[in-house]
Amino acid sequence: MLTDRGSCFTADAFEHACKRHGVQHRKTCPYTPKTNGMVERFNGRVQREVLGITLWSHQDLETLLSGFKVAYNRRCQRVLKGRSPDRVLRDRLKAKLELAKPVTKPPDPNALPKALKVAARAKKVSHPDR
Repeated sequence: MLTDRGSCFTADAFEHACKRHGVQHRKTCPYTPKTNGMVERFNGRVQREVLGITLWSHQDLETLLSGFKVAYNRRCQRVLKGRSPDRVLRDRLKAKLELAKPVTKPPDPNALPKALKVAARAKKVSHPDR
């Protein structure tokens, strides 16, 4: 997980939670707006596309976020020269196989269809403030 150096991400409790769940926590370098911009762009997209939907359970939110992650990683992006994050990762791993972690699980191929069902079931969609 890549985060900025906000106090909520440098707290001991956050670091312990990352370790408990096997998450590698990386922080952006100070005064690197380009890197922090990538994080903020992703967070903004999650906020606009996912968090505006009123859900009934934490499980629905997890399902929706899993599907969103799959969809996001498949989207072609201008900053990646028209390639998707998934394509960039595959190209990098093909060129340098030692970058792959043997414990990493591939994405769930059913994550997106499940997420679309959760979104369709949502009774209310709140609109972001303008």
